This record gives sequence, C-alpha cells and structure tokens, in this order.
Amino acid sequence: MDGPERRPIENLASIVGRLAFMIDERLSPSDVATLRRMRPDDIAAPVFWRIAASELADALAGDGARRDEQERRWASILQAMAELRGMHDPHSSLGAALVRADVAEQRALKLLRASGDALLDAVRVIAHHLATKGVPVNATDLAWLVLSDGRVDEEAVRRRIARDYYAALEKKEAEIRP
Repeated sequence: MDGPERRPIENLASIVGRLAFMIDERLSPSDVATLRRMRPDDIAAPVFWRIAASELADALAGDGARRDEQERRWASILQAMAELRGMHDPHSSLGAALVRADVAEQRALKLLRASGDALLDAVRVIAHHLATKGVPVNATDLAWLVLSDGRVDEEAVRRRIARDYYAALEKKEAEIRP
C-alpha cells in the first residue's frame, strides 16, 4: 500500500515501538509495575502523565471529552504493554499470538466483539494471558484495536485480527490432523 493510507499505520507502529523501548529499557521496575496496576478509569500514575507529555503529545492533541477518552484508551494500551514488557514483536500478529497462547475461540471472539469499557477490560485480560504464556505479540495490533473502537475503521481492524487468528488456528489444527 502506497500513499496516505499507510502513513497512520507507520505512525502508530512508530509510537508503539518507542513506548515498548521505553517500558523495556528506560522505565524503572516500579514505574512498569505502576503501569501494570493502572486502570483506564483512574489514571493517577505520574508515570502515565510523563509518558503522555513526552511520547503521546501528538496522539493526545485536543481537549475536553475527546482528549479524556483518548487518555483512557492510551492508559489501557500502556497497561497492556507494561504487562507484556519485553514481548513486543512487530512480526507477531495479535491473531496468531492468540492461537500460540491457546486462547479459546470464544475468548478471542469476545475480544473482537467488545467495545467501550468491556474492550479495555478484555485487552487487559488478553495481555495478561499472553504474558503468562510468554507469547510475543505486536502491541501495535492491540493499540489499533483499542484506538479504532467506535471509529469507521473499527470493523477493518477487527476483521484483520480475525483473519490472522483463523489462519493460524487452521494451520495449527492442520499440523495436528493425521
């Protein structure tokens, strides 16, 4: 894909890459633990606000209710990334990672169908599951899922994740078949 459609993906991937590096290499263990415990509806963590001011300033442009919602979404993304510390892999799609982590089809569908607060909760649960299983994932896919909720590109993001999930599931099941 050439042209303007590709630029937002590159920008989000770049932001997520910088955040992953920051979480993996620059933040103290206590700051990472604070991010892991943070909840999107209670963003009282100074480390979140430092990251918002330094790394997310452009992504959080504007003010009022729209900015508040973007802060909640980025808090959810940062919480998941802190849970997945050291496991961001740009080459490991979320759908395929869910299969490698043995996430049941119903749980994957629940993630893909969730919206609003339920989506933020589902992302937290999935990030914990992936981290517990030690399965690397492209955190950009998680960010796209959270940020696209309620937007015109929401369905396209969810379909891409579903395609990756079912392709990986089919491959895994084909390897098991006699």
